[in-house]
Amino acid sequence: MQQEPDRRLLLSHLVRRAAAKGVPGMKATRLICLITCGSVLAGTFVAARDFSSSQARAFIGSAAPPGHSWYFAVSGDSRDCGDLIMPKIARSVAAKRAQLPIKFYWHLGDFRALYRIDCDMAKRSNPSFKCIQGNASPDETPALRKKYLEAAWPDFIEHEVTAFEQAGVPIYLGIGNHETIGKTRDEFRLQFKKWLTLPALRGQRKADLKKHIFSKEGDTYFHFVMKNVDFIYLDNADRNVGFSPEQLNWLAQVLKADADNDSVKTIIVGMHAALPHSISSNHAMDETCAGLCSGLQAYDLLDKAQNPDGPQSKRKHVYVLASHSHFFEEQIYNTPKHKDHVLPGWIVGTAGAEQYKPEIRYGYMLVEVKPDGTIETSFVDVDRNSPPVLSGDWADKLTNYCFDENKGSPTSQPAQGCHCIN
Repeated sequence: MQQEPDRRLLLSHLVRRAAAKGVPGMKATRLICLITCGSVLAGTFVAARDFSSSQARAFIGSAAPPGHSWYFAVSGDSRDCGDLIMPKIARSVAAKRAQLPIKFYWHLGDFRALYRIDCDMAKRSNPSFKCIQGNASPDETPALRKKYLEAAWPDFIEHEVTAFEQAGVPIYLGIGNHETIGKTRDEFRLQFKKWLTLPALRGQRKADLKKHIFSKEGDTYFHFVMKNVDFIYLDNADRNVGFSPEQLNWLAQVLKADADNDSVKTIIVGMHAALPHSISSNHAMDETCAGLCSGLQAYDLLDKAQNPDGPQSKRKHVYVLASHSHFFEEQIYNTPKHKDHVLPGWIVGTAGAEQYKPEIRYGYMLVEVKPDGTIETSFVDVDRNSPPVLSGDWADKLTNYCFDENKGSPTSQPAQGCHCIN
């Protein structure tokens, strides 16, 4: 508000100075004109700068300027109530994306229950269907189950994935253990081929081939580098296998390439079940000896990327995300068994599955990636009043169930007597 008066005072002062020094009238006039034009242009530049800054903040999905933070969103386990919760998450992410450069949403697996009918699908066809946790509902018949299994994944795509795509939010999909119940990985690869062969994944595989890092097109474990961050998804959906030797070898090669790449500052690893010895060891890779041993191998590889040996080795920021346990928790590897080798880790199993804590809490974690490669996180809740709000008798019954009754507890326990060979 002071710029115009300040310019007028400056001009008046210069006119007096010119007159005092005997500058001819024409020259004084030219001098004043030049100063006036320069002042106007400077003011226009300031206004344009302020305008462009405000507009940049408003652009949806615009690239973060160099030296600025950018974001992504993540959660997993959308079975049971995902058709209600995932569109709310999509709408929330899209709304925030209008102010923040949020690049994508990452789903960490367990799209549908498969071992029983998900409540959201059942209520849509029969509002009086009795939803329960654990075993199959007494209302579930063989004919109904057969119909459900055929429709489960297409329903997930139609009501959950499409919600993100319609909102303009890119989505990456990871496999969970429920994706292998009564179905094969080949069926999974075929059904979700579109998302397993996204341009970023295909481009990364081509780049990896030049470094002699091999993986199958459309495979269930993958990685892609975005803005100095290597995003890695690991497939531990089969608890009796954990991480296969082939996948661990691939992970070691990818991490080695990251270590040699100065442009990669950060490694963010997603998976379904948490690595061993987390705060949720009763429902993670600890459940079987194969999962425990292969999980510890992966943990060691990531720990070495975070704390490499040798003075010439370059440390990377390493962060690990999982779901499988149905709640939100931070610092999940800060446990006695990891002692001085704690990886920063989170569980975000909050996209619709029955919750394992007394408080039912749905939502996603918003991750800010800072210019130095470190991250900052916050949990974003969605509730029954978060848009979109479904209407109708079936929707009311589903909403009440999901927000009042959809909770339980896991029955699994850590495996005993395992002897891991490094």
